[in-house]
Amino acid sequence: MLGDKQLQSTEGGATALQAGRDINIGLSVSEVRELCVLFLRENFPQLREEARRTAEEQVRAFATTLENRLANEAATIALEKFREPDVQATINDAVQASARKGEAANPEILSTLIAERVAKQTNSFKDIVLSEAVHVVPRLTGPQIALLSFVHAVRSMVYQGLPTVGGLERVGQIALLFSAAGFGLSEPQKQHLQYAGTASVNNILGGDIFDIQSQEYKYFGITGGAPFKEALASNAPSYLQLLEQFAKDNLFTINLTSVGQAIALANVSKYVGRLDYTIWLK
Repeated sequence: MLGDKQLQSTEGGATALQAGRDINIGLSVSEVRELCVLFLRENFPQLREEARRTAEEQVRAFATTLENRLANEAATIALEKFREPDVQATINDAVQASARKGEAANPEILSTLIAERVAKQTNSFKDIVLSEAVHVVPRLTGPQIALLSFVHAVRSMVYQGLPTVGGLERVGQIALLFSAAGFGLSEPQKQHLQYAGTASVNNILGGDIFDIQSQEYKYFGITGGAPFKEALASNAPSYLQLLEQFAKDNLFTINLTSVGQAIALANVSKYVGRLDYTIWLK
């Protein structure tokens, strides 16, 4: 964990973070499972026995993951939202993907997005984006989700209130956990992100990430990309590694859509705790 976080706007358009079980959701635990299996049977009525057993096992595994996520997020959930047709349709999308693909459908990300879809703190745009994100997630691989998280962490999240540049070391260590799988992704995989609706790809774009970051972290009193890079080398080697990889892969070419941001946030939140999606999705 990085500690309590307050989010602030920054000059570069990123977001600054201030460093510092049981549940009754209107459906019982067994009813959540039954709802998921019902969706399965309505959408896949003609499966052969072996395929049916596999699909049901995968759906039950997803249902368990969803139950656990809803339990963990109990304090943030608006129970009445489970009555909404769009929420039930969103769960149905996740069930169908889980039945077909199992773990490859990214059930943890799906469950996190669904829990966020029924959160108390929301707006209509966020609801639309989250429902679409649940539909898109099964089309992505784990490394592609990692790449979305990598881009979002570097381009759209800035930590304010760190005592020194050395405070970025812990940030870098955690970011490497959710980003490393996306390092060096092939061009076709990047283009697939655009096809899936999570990012745009423009290979003529570029920039100096160290210069940009030195401006975002100007409160450290370090001016210019080269001095900032030197300070990272001495005090925050993990964060230096993160930015060097960003530059190597020229990830200025990737700009996330709102759907890509939602998926990135769902993945990042597994490592840093729950984030306020409405800061980005507004």
